[in-house]
Amino acid sequence: MAIERFDLYGETAIRARNEKLEIVLVPSWGSNLLSLRSLGKNLDLLRFPQCREEYEADPFMYGLPILFPPNRIADGRFEYNDREYRFNINDPSEHNHTHGLLFDAPWKLLRAEVEGERIVLETIIHSEDHEGILAQFPHLFTVHMKYVLEQASLTVEATVSNRDSAPFPWGLGYHTTFNFPFNGSGDLAACRFALNADKHWVLDERFLPTGELADIPYSEQLREGKSLVGHALDDAFLTAGTGANEAVLTDSGSGIRVVYGADEQFKHWVVYNHDSKQGYLCPEPYTWITNAPNLRQLPEEMTGFRVLRPGEQAKTTTRIRIEEGI
Repeated sequence: MAIERFDLYGETAIRARNEKLEIVLVPSWGSNLLSLRSLGKNLDLLRFPQCREEYEADPFMYGLPILFPPNRIADGRFEYNDREYRFNINDPSEHNHTHGLLFDAPWKLLRAEVEGERIVLETIIHSEDHEGILAQFPHLFTVHMKYVLEQASLTVEATVSNRDSAPFPWGLGYHTTFNFPFNGSGDLAACRFALNADKHWVLDERFLPTGELADIPYSEQLREGKSLVGHALDDAFLTAGTGANEAVLTDSGSGIRVVYGADEQFKHWVVYNHDSKQGYLCPEPYTWITNAPNLRQLPEEMTGFRVLRPGEQAKTTTRIRIEEGI
């Protein structure tokens, strides 16, 4: 096992590896875990930028960006507790805010250490250190990330802390962008994608939920493992009430299966692959559905809308497990 600091496109990055996997974390780029590499197969599982300019042109499409809150806020605004929140419109074509406040902010590295049979990296961000965050979300809060590399798995823990005198709503997600197929061959015929969901959200022309849930026409295929050849996705799914909360990416051509599990707080998955021909797949676990603060007419247990009271913390866990030789 080894940990090293190195320069990546002008930023300080942390590389950590054990006998099976290697990860690269860039704290100053939103604490993005930019690389997850299978050493046995010599393959980059996450989409990795070839230069700084490529990353900056579309930072959501590389690595594991942290979304706080996830996906779109209609017109960049919502109301809660007699306060109006206004987020920057960074999706002008649809007049939405998208993907939150933390993905492009510099985080602090707390530690990078070997602990027995595992490697632990920790980062943190405090809202008061960033004027741009406070201008849109005027609360004192902290988000602490913990990445644990152990054998053939990566566990990601996020802790959100309310240090303010007022409650605030919170939502968290990850825009996880996998190479798919993992070997970059472009041969999707050897690949299958599975997700334990039986409903999806009906979206409008701005990709905002209408509030209606519908049956998934291909739900049985999706649970068992579906080919995505010719199947473009930018869909929002509600997890099934029973069974494992996980997305499974299987590539028999590369001999790799990725099992991406999330705790019970992540009731929603957005799955995106553009037109299905770009060589990537983004299974994105969310604690609340897109635009949840503006769907208050729906039950909170349906949308995932949640509030942190002063002094409270919320902790979430996701895990990516790599299986080889399938």
